[in-house]
Amino acid sequence: GPRPARQTAAFTVVAFAVTLGVGLALALGLGDLILSVLPKPGATVKYALITAAGIGLMIGSVVLWIRRQDLANSTTTDQRGRKSPGSAVLVGGGIAAVEVLTAFPYFAAIAMIVGSSASAGGKVSLLVLYCLVYTAPLIGIAIVCAAKRERAAALLAPVVVWLLRRWPVIVAPLAVVIGIGLTAYGIVGLSST
Repeated sequence: GPRPARQTAAFTVVAFAVTLGVGLALALGLGDLILSVLPKPGATVKYALITAAGIGLMIGSVVLWIRRQDLANSTTTDQRGRKSPGSAVLVGGGIAAVEVLTAFPYFAAIAMIVGSSASAGGKVSLLVLYCLVYTAPLIGIAIVCAAKRERAAALLAPVVVWLLRRWPVIVAPLAVVIGIGLTAYGIVGLSST
């Protein structure tokens, strides 16, 4: 689009700020407030929900794997270079799926940071470091756009095409591994209650 360096930099800054803001809010008390309002499920319900989430994730990854060719083909461009009608929805769904998968490590990192013996400043520094690592690919894209200006699209296009054609093959195995882990954790928890 127009002004790719500015737009990419703005997107990166906003993504970093939102990620850091949510992390700080959860770490500095909002998480405790949310937990105090929600009903506290028993151990059996908690582990049953974790098991169900793992099974659901595995089923979703199997469906994604079975439909991987159709999904990859629908996110490519047509002969005239236009996006196919379903591509925005499918790419958006794929990105949302990846975001859901990345939320688990984010919340785990926040929990570890909050539970650590680091000072308040140290905890904030660790959250900033996590957010920098999380947004590192966006920072890299913004740097390419700023450095290469008009040539940035030509440099990044092969990567975009590669990802659009292969995202189901990347997301499905990742989802099944996380699903297996959640299911195993839930079953072990259920057997111990």
